[in-house]
Amino acid sequence: MNKPWISRIVPLLVLMALIGASALTLHTVNQMHDYRAAMTHRTKDLEALALVRAELAAFEAAHACFAESDQIPPALPALATALLPGTAPPELRDLSEPGPDGWVLRRHELAFDQVAIAGAMTFVVAAEQPLGDASGKQRPGWRLAKCLIRATPEQPGSGRVVVTLEGLVREGDQ
Repeated sequence: MNKPWISRIVPLLVLMALIGASALTLHTVNQMHDYRAAMTHRTKDLEALALVRAELAAFEAAHACFAESDQIPPALPALATALLPGTAPPELRDLSEPGPDGWVLRRHELAFDQVAIAGAMTFVVAAEQPLGDASGKQRPGWRLAKCLIRATPEQPGSGRVVVTLEGLVREGDQ
């Protein structure tokens, strides 16, 4: 007598287990899409973080280069006088601003009136030359941030040149 009852329950249990397994499979497939999106987002975040770490390493290397060197960029009026003899000294405007951790971003705007444009560019190239110390360590000199040239029609190859040069120095260094 128990046999017909068991023979009816077993297929019902198997059917319920099959339905449960199918529902669990569908749920897992739906979660897989969510996990895939989350993992793609995390991968992009990790790639962006790797780029930030590489950029930070470059900034730290540059900071070490500046910190280890005792050299400072040359004085621009003296350099202009040495490289452009017979030319009126440039108008100098100091646009320097303090930086982090005892550093100063020296920014100078020099305006040359009636100067040979090639001579002014020679001055800029000389100002941008790297600075070396006795131990062989080098650091950048000045960096050209802006240049404005207005040629004079009456005198080919000459005109007004305004350059803005930047240099990073420790606070107190001139």
